[in-house]
Amino acid sequence: MVVIGAGPAGSMAAKYAARCGASTLLLEEHRAIGWPVQCAGLLGCRALSESELGHGSFLRQRFRGAAVYSPAGVRLEFKAASPRAWAVDRSLFDRALVEETLSSGAELRLGAPVRKMEEDGGGKVLHLYSGDRIRSRVVISAEGVKARLARQAGIPPAQKILSGAQVEVPFRVQDPESVEVHLGAAPGLFAWVIPRGEDSARIGLCANENGCRFLRAFLEKDLIRSRILGSPVAVNLGGLPLGPPSFAVANGLIAVGDCAAQVKPTSGGGVYPGLLCAKIAGKVAAAAAGEGDVSQERLSEYDRLWRKALGRELEIGMRLNRILIRMGPEELDRVVGYLGGNEKLLRAIEEHGDIDRPSVLLARMLPHLGLDGFRFAGLLRRALR
Repeated sequence: MVVIGAGPAGSMAAKYAARCGASTLLLEEHRAIGWPVQCAGLLGCRALSESELGHGSFLRQRFRGAAVYSPAGVRLEFKAASPRAWAVDRSLFDRALVEETLSSGAELRLGAPVRKMEEDGGGKVLHLYSGDRIRSRVVISAEGVKARLARQAGIPPAQKILSGAQVEVPFRVQDPESVEVHLGAAPGLFAWVIPRGEDSARIGLCANENGCRFLRAFLEKDLIRSRILGSPVAVNLGGLPLGPPSFAVANGLIAVGDCAAQVKPTSGGGVYPGLLCAKIAGKVAAAAAGEGDVSQERLSEYDRLWRKALGRELEIGMRLNRILIRMGPEELDRVVGYLGGNEKLLRAIEEHGDIDRPSVLLARMLPHLGLDGFRFAGLLRRALR
């Protein structure tokens, strides 16, 4: 079995395939694990648990809360009693995942980009740019957002792909334990400030297009510009796929992670859903290869299982994303103001906030809306028109 891409999803899929007895080769096109970085580097506690790594040296900063800003500067703050997310060094995190994969019996080949993929009876033949040819009964594609081979195999693209841009800069941080979320900074999602201690931060956003242009404009806003202490020390660019395709398998191939748009539409995070789905992919692929049946029908078990585990969460996330992007500045101001003025809602957010499973928080918030909830619901209805 071959897994393409040694990011978190690919590494975990290879790990579980090897654990299930499949001879597994993990191919990585780059010559180093964890490069280039195309992630904000913020992981929720569920994602860390799903990684099976524990609290390693890749953890950089813990977060207990957030400050949410509306376009007009209306501020909503909340803080939990315990950490809810961590800033991580993605290079170290990815390497730790690969080390676990290798200890499970998989093999790794760096600097091995795949040029093309062909059918070979009951499996696939991968042609590498090096000239090597590799045969595999099943291929797990964890290529990332481009998903070239998955598209060639007939797996549909994501519903949409956002343009992401981020810089790391010396920065005057207001609260090292709180992430900042700035609504309305760009059409598509939002902007963020992720502290790295008291004097540095990762500042980025995702937009429908031209993420760099919107990020430059965001960095010029008074609230941000006045706290920048020097020039950027790192720049990260990437695409963010939202909305999974109707199916993620083909004959002899399974797509996982960003390749299958298994990304949270509410926050843009892909590590938690990617890891969860990768474990399923590895198990199903190993079992199918062992049975000698790698047809699309057999591999569709993967589609059924991952959608059962995560499909509803991503569907709710897409609805919330559509609500967010349809709201104008005044509506966002009113929503943030309403949430910030309801003490019971703030307590619910602090107690049950979960960036990996937002539906859990929504269920806990509903009982506290009360009569004022009609006004809040009205804002949502107008946004959906």
